[in-house]
Amino acid sequence: MEEKIRSYLVKELTETEVFCLQEGDGPMKKIIQEVFSNYQISSAERDITDDSHLCPTNCFKNGIEVVVSKGIMENNFDLGFGLYSQIKTEGGLINFANIHGLPRPGHKLDTPERLRQSEEIIRFMDKVEGKKIIGGDFNILPEAESIKMFEKNGYVDLIKEFGIKNTRNKYVWDKYPETKLYYSDYLFVSPEIKVKSFEVPDVEVSDHLPLILEIED
Repeated sequence: MEEKIRSYLVKELTETEVFCLQEGDGPMKKIIQEVFSNYQISSAERDITDDSHLCPTNCFKNGIEVVVSKGIMENNFDLGFGLYSQIKTEGGLINFANIHGLPRPGHKLDTPERLRQSEEIIRFMDKVEGKKIIGGDFNILPEAESIKMFEKNGYVDLIKEFGIKNTRNKYVWDKYPETKLYYSDYLFVSPEIKVKSFEVPDVEVSDHLPLILEIED
């Protein structure tokens, strides 16, 4: 699997200027350091247990001006975790929130914590200037209010907008055959983001499919 991930990332380097990766620790840390030698790498970490932690990582091609990168919800240990980065382009500021949502409970529906998690993300992004992109593994199904509230707060839900049918694959379905869930990952953009294309290709380099967004600067 590690070699498949490495090969896929190397292939995408030719066309992709920004990578938002959910996991930057363990074997992925070495892969990231090797593959993204021509990129600026930002990450944030939170321990879950003594031998498990979250490490969202954002990589920006050299030449892009990174204004700031820092953790989101880093002091709210009953919520998920994320990495916020802001870049400066000719078209203005663009803000990225790379989110890893609460994995439990396994039903992936609303809980008070998941609702508060979405509220915290929206509140955080409300305070920053510029275009906004929020994405990642939310561990929530699309019918949940925790997902709908992004659209209610003015964001475009690209999974819904583009009629995406699935963001998972056989790696998770084979592991949990009795709960075959098709959604977990989302990408929300503020209305001023001009989307040129958005796709979720059936590329099996993880138990999540990649989300690929192209925008006008």
